[in-house]
Amino acid sequence: MDWSTFLATFGLVFIAELGDKTQLAVVTQTCKFRRPWAVFFGASLALLVVTALGALGGQVLASFLPEQVLHVVASLAFIVMGLVVGREAFKAGRFNQGQVECASPEEVDVDCKPERGWDWRAFGATFGLLFVAELGDKTQLAVLSLVGRHGNPWTVFLGGSLALTAVTALGVIGGESLCRLIPERVLLWVSAAAFLLMGILMGVGVL
Repeated sequence: MDWSTFLATFGLVFIAELGDKTQLAVVTQTCKFRRPWAVFFGASLALLVVTALGALGGQVLASFLPEQVLHVVASLAFIVMGLVVGREAFKAGRFNQGQVECASPEEVDVDCKPERGWDWRAFGATFGLLFVAELGDKTQLAVLSLVGRHGNPWTVFLGGSLALTAVTALGVIGGESLCRLIPERVLLWVSAAAFLLMGILMGVGVL
C-alpha cells in the first residue's frame, strides 16, 4: 500500500465532493424515501462503480458517448426526479391535511421518523441517479489522472472509494437530521426544488 498516494486521493476526492451535487442528491434522496440504509448503499455502490471505471482507465460509457451527451442525460435525470418529488409533495399537501407533522425533536412521532427497513426502490433510484450523474464528473476524471500520475490503480481506487463513502454517510446523516426537524411536505418541496436546480445547473455546465 502506497500511503502517500492513498491519502492524497482520499483528501482530494473528499474535499471535491463536500457540498457537491452528489452529497446534495444523497440528502434529498434520504428525505424523499426515508430509507437511510438503502440510500447509503445505493449511492455508495454507484460511486464505487464509477470510481472503479476511472481507476481502471475505462470510463466505458464516456468513451462511447460525448461528454456533452452525458451532461444532458444527467441533467434530465435530476429534472425528472425533481418533477416526481414535486408531484409527491403536491399529493401530500392535497391528501394528507390534518395529519401530525414533525416540527421539532420533541414532537417527533414514530411515524415521522426515517424508516430503518430495506427499500429496493430507494436503492435502485439512488444508484441509477448517482451513477449517471457521476460518469465523466470531475471526481472520476481526478481519479483517472491520479492513476496516470502514480501508476497505482488499486491504491487510488481505495482512497477515492473511502472518501466517497464518507461523504455519502455525511449526506445520509444530514438527511436524517432534516427529516426529524422539518415537516415531510416541506422536505418534499425542498427536495424537488433542489433536484430541479441541480438539473438546470448541470445542463448549463455550472455543475
